[in-house]
Amino acid sequence: MKIGITHEELYYLLNNKQGSVGHWPHESPWEIMLGAFLVQNTTWHNTQLSLKKIGDATLFDPEIISQLEPDELIPLIYSSGFHKSKSNLISTWFKWLAEFQFDKQSVIKAYPSSDSLRNHLLTFKGIGNETADVLMLYVFNQKCFIADNYARKLFTGLGCPVANDYLKLKHHVEKRQN
Repeated sequence: MKIGITHEELYYLLNNKQGSVGHWPHESPWEIMLGAFLVQNTTWHNTQLSLKKIGDATLFDPEIISQLEPDELIPLIYSSGFHKSKSNLISTWFKWLAEFQFDKQSVIKAYPSSDSLRNHLLTFKGIGNETADVLMLYVFNQKCFIADNYARKLFTGLGCPVANDYLKLKHHVEKRQN
């Protein structure tokens, strides 16, 4: 069943009904980054357990996090699963951010476009399309659509022909917004 509603109408309907739901209710971009990495293939509850341990150990200070080796991160993030790959990603990511003195604006300025920044994010082992888009939107404040599983289900229900493919749905929605 196809429902006749535009993306804009859907946005306003959801925004009026729900408002801002604080999807990433963290106090720092460092928590958002860590949460985006740790939530992959686990529950938010397990992610929160890991975030608590990291926060207790580092106060979410990016310089402290960047100095931790993957083996030192494992006990802090164990509850999130896939601890070896996630600890490697966190270590590599924060060492990369250290090259920019942990300044998000310096990162953004180093890439000539949002697409080039997103493409660089995708070179990190452990960052896929959804995580790259979460980082782009919630950390680097770059306009983008996150075509996560919930969005794909919603757009499938609305009769969108490309809703079952992450990148196709992302591009479909973004081209309508430009």
